[in-house]
Amino acid sequence: MIALLKGNICEINGHKLIVLVNGIGFEVVLPRIGNFNVGDDISLYIYEDVKDDGTTLYGFTEMPEKKLFGLIIRKVGGIGAKTALEIFKRFSREQFISLVETGDFKKLQTVPGIGGKTAKRVVIELGGEIKDLLEQKVPLNENLQIAKNALISVGYSATDAVKVLKTMDENDSVENIVKMAIKKLSNE
Repeated sequence: MIALLKGNICEINGHKLIVLVNGIGFEVVLPRIGNFNVGDDISLYIYEDVKDDGTTLYGFTEMPEKKLFGLIIRKVGGIGAKTALEIFKRFSREQFISLVETGDFKKLQTVPGIGGKTAKRVVIELGGEIKDLLEQKVPLNENLQIAKNALISVGYSATDAVKVLKTMDENDSVENIVKMAIKKLSNE
């Protein structure tokens, strides 16, 4: 399985690039070409879509985009790689996450291949998963990490826990951090 390609762009055709890696040209489909030009060095995280009629490589410049792309395909029935690519062509990762969080079915229906029922499935089936993707990857010291796990174990989302823990004194005791975090989370 191909997870990452580092090479040189030798051709651009619409949303497809041919990336030359050690003498082998890989065709990669990107949702947005951006400012890439022939001759540029590039590094892409790859989602490999294997079907009976062939393999398609989808490329992303950032790992969180690739993870969200894979999540959409795995979790939402009726959405394959081509429709997921259309989502990424139309919305940034952050915009899509916001649409799912707010349940904006109408905007989701502007994506080719997504009708009313599918838009509702996207929101329902990705709702809980999106929260995990939003969690800030903030390096937490040991006390804050323990507090985060405690907050999650009593029912708070990882996103809310991290958001409130970023405001805490990391040198305080775990017990005090958890008490203050619960107090802040209860007042929101």
